[in-house]
Amino acid sequence: MDSIVIACETLKDELNAAVNITGSRLPIIWIDSKYHLDPGGLRKKLQQEIDSITNVKNILLAFGCCGNALIGIKATTANLIIPKTDDCISMVLSKQGEKFKRLKKTYFLTKGWIESPRSLTEEYTRAVTRYGKRKAERIFKLMLNSYKYLMLIDTKSYDVNKYVCKAQKIADITNLELIIENGGIWFLKKLLTGPYDDDFCIIQKNDEVRISHFGYDNVENVNQAINLI
Repeated sequence: MDSIVIACETLKDELNAAVNITGSRLPIIWIDSKYHLDPGGLRKKLQQEIDSITNVKNILLAFGCCGNALIGIKATTANLIIPKTDDCISMVLSKQGEKFKRLKKTYFLTKGWIESPRSLTEEYTRAVTRYGKRKAERIFKLMLNSYKYLMLIDTKSYDVNKYVCKAQKIADITNLELIIENGGIWFLKKLLTGPYDDDFCIIQKNDEVRISHFGYDNVENVNQAINLI
């Protein structure tokens, strides 16, 4: 087997759509989306999966830098090929051949994020159960007070109209303005088929992922790019 894919379940609809379009037959290892809230845990889980893979030339990672979770991962068993993006948001919102610029003060959603067991919707439901509705709403407004917009990304991989009401509910609770924006899966299609050019980080076997592979000098520059600081 030449290649295998390791992918986050948050991108399941988008990657499955890319598979159908490209006709790819590559096996896929899915990583639970819960790890997105724990970069250290995600790094450890990915390393375990990479270490367990045998007899392949390339491991294709359907992840971006993801809160620096990929920094320090070692290519112990094969070459690693990673989209040169900050995270899955920039992966599905970027346009081919153009530099991606993230909209500031924006919280992003897709079907995968809405249905995640650690989504805003699920966290709000748990907060209501624990604190009651009025206190839960105050907590969420405080949590997201630095945001202005809530963006639902239409990646064309699911029926976005089925999730507008859910996204609007979150927007109403948090006093954010709902935006629906077109996205795409060109990056995932290219990950499955190549060519592996400047759009990707190529980590040779026995090397490890460094921040410079993503085009940054240091961690602070990554955080600035995704508006975390």
